[in-house]
Amino acid sequence: MSTIPGPDTGAPMTRPEIELSWKRSKLSGVEPEFDGFADLPVVEFDPASRLVEAAAPVLDRIAGALAGTGFSLLLADRDCRLVYRWFDDPRFESALDTLGIRDGAILAEEKIGTNALGTAIETRQGIIVHGAEHYIEPLKAFTCYGHPIRHPVTRRLEGVLDITGSSPAMNPLLAPFLVRAAEDIEQRLLDQAKASERALLAAFQSVSRQRRAVAAVGDDIILSNKSALDLLSPADYAVLRMLTDDLDSGARSTDLTLDSGVVVRAHLARIAGAGGGTLFHFAPIESPGARPVRLTPRRDIETTTRTGPVLIAGARGTGRSTEARRLAREDMVEFRDCADIAVEGEQPWVKRLRERLGQPIGTLCVENIDLLPEPPVGILTDAISAGHGPRLILTSSPLSELAGAHAALAAVCLRRVEMPLLRNRGPELAAIAERIVRELDPTARIRLLPSVIEVLSAQPWPGNLHELKAVLAHVVQRRHEGDVTVGDLPAPYRVASRVRRLSGRERAELDAIIEAMRRHKGNKLKAARDLGISRTTLYARLKALRITDGGLSTS
Repeated sequence: MSTIPGPDTGAPMTRPEIELSWKRSKLSGVEPEFDGFADLPVVEFDPASRLVEAAAPVLDRIAGALAGTGFSLLLADRDCRLVYRWFDDPRFESALDTLGIRDGAILAEEKIGTNALGTAIETRQGIIVHGAEHYIEPLKAFTCYGHPIRHPVTRRLEGVLDITGSSPAMNPLLAPFLVRAAEDIEQRLLDQAKASERALLAAFQSVSRQRRAVAAVGDDIILSNKSALDLLSPADYAVLRMLTDDLDSGARSTDLTLDSGVVVRAHLARIAGAGGGTLFHFAPIESPGARPVRLTPRRDIETTTRTGPVLIAGARGTGRSTEARRLAREDMVEFRDCADIAVEGEQPWVKRLRERLGQPIGTLCVENIDLLPEPPVGILTDAISAGHGPRLILTSSPLSELAGAHAALAAVCLRRVEMPLLRNRGPELAAIAERIVRELDPTARIRLLPSVIEVLSAQPWPGNLHELKAVLAHVVQRRHEGDVTVGDLPAPYRVASRVRRLSGRERAELDAIIEAMRRHKGNKLKAARDLGISRTTLYARLKALRITDGGLSTS
C-alpha cells in the first residue's frame, strides 16, 4: 500500500480510508493551507426537519452524558450541512465560530478536505479522524469521530453524528457510544415513518385496484399501480413531488402534460396522517378542445401573430428572444436590440429602424423596448397605428415596470405574452433542462435523475434560463453519458433553497411583495398601500418570508 506524507511533518499515513480521503480532497482542489472559511457555503435549513426532530431527544441525552468532558457534539444532514452544535467548552465554540463553522455551513470533503462529518458521508461508514489526519491545517488541533445515520426503511443517508475533542483527547470508547446514539436516532426515524407510511399505504391500497392510474407520493416512498407505471416517467415523478410541495391542504385538480406528451387531469388529495403524503388520480384528456394548464406563455397566440404586433414581456433570462423566434416561425426574421443604441448612437440606430419599418416583408423583432429613449418610441407606436410594414414582435421588461411612452407603446400591442420566472416553472423544468442539454451537446447521452430535477426546481434562479444553462453546461462538460446525479451539479446547487419550501400561495405573495418594494424603491408605506395591506401586516410578512428591502434575504 502506498503512503502519502502529511503536509507539515512528512510523516507517512497508512490508513487506507484516510489516504483515499486525502486523494479525493486534492482532486477537489482543496489546499492543505486552506484559509477559505470565510467563503464556506452557509445554507439555510429547516430547524424542524425530520432529522432534527428525530435526533433532538437523543442529542439532549448525549449532551447530558458529555457534560464536563470537554467534548462537542455536531449533527449534519445528508448534504453535510451543519444543523446542530453543542459545546461543553465555550472556547471550542468560539474557535469554530472564528473558522466560520456555524449552523448551515457545508463541511463536505470537497470544501474543507478530510473531516469526520464529510468523510463519513463520503464513505457511508463511521470514521475517526485524528488531528494530523485532517487534510487542512486549521482542523489538525481536533480529533473527531463521525458516524452516518441511515433511514431504516429506505437505507438512504439522512445525516452524520459527530463527537469532537482536542487532538489528544479522543477516547476509543466513544466510537461504540456514538454508534448507539446513531442507532437510537435511526429508530426514531423509523417510528416517525411507520405511522405516516402506514397511512400512505392504506390510502393507496384503498384505490390501487381501480383501472385508472393512481399514485401515492410520500417523503421517502412513491407507490404506483400498473396503470400509473405505464403512464409516468421518472421526470413525471419529480413533477408530482413539486405539486405535492405546492398543495397547501385539502385537494385540487390540475392538467398536466407528461414527459411522454400525454395530457392528463391530475386530482391531488392530502392523505390524513401521512405527514404530507399525497394521493394522485390521473385521467387522460381526450377532448380535442381541452387545453392543459401550464406555466408557459399562451400558445394560442401562434395563430394570431400575423394580424398584429405582439409584446413579449418578462425579466431578463426568461426566454423572451426564444419565444420571439418561436412566434416568428420563419426565416425572414430580423432582430434589432435597443441596447445597441449605446454603441451605435441614437440617430444611426433610428435611421436603420425607419428603413426596416418601410419594408413590408418578414418579421422585425425589436428587443428591450424599455431601453429605447422616449423620442424614438413614437416611431414604433406610429408604425403600429399605421398598420403597414413588417410584422412586429417587441420584447420588454415586465409590464409593471413600464411607464410613460413605453407603457403607451405596450398598450397598443393588444396581444401580449408574459414570460414567467424560471422558479415558477417547476413542472416544466425537466423538459426545459433536457432541451438545453440537447442544445449544449447534441451528442450527449445523459439522463437527469428525478432527484436532480427536484433539486433544480428548488432553486430561486435569479438569473432565470441563463443561470440554468450555465449550470447544465457545467454538467455536460463533466458527464457525456449515463445518469446525472445531484453530485454532478455545481456545489451551490446541490441543496434546496427556502423559496421552493414556500407554498404556491406564499411564493405568489413573495413575488408580489418584492415587486411592490422595488416599484416604490423600498418605501414600505407606499408598498403596503399598493398591496392593499397595512404597514404592520407588511412588516410581519417581510419577516415571515425573509425579505429585505432589496428582495429575498440570503442570510
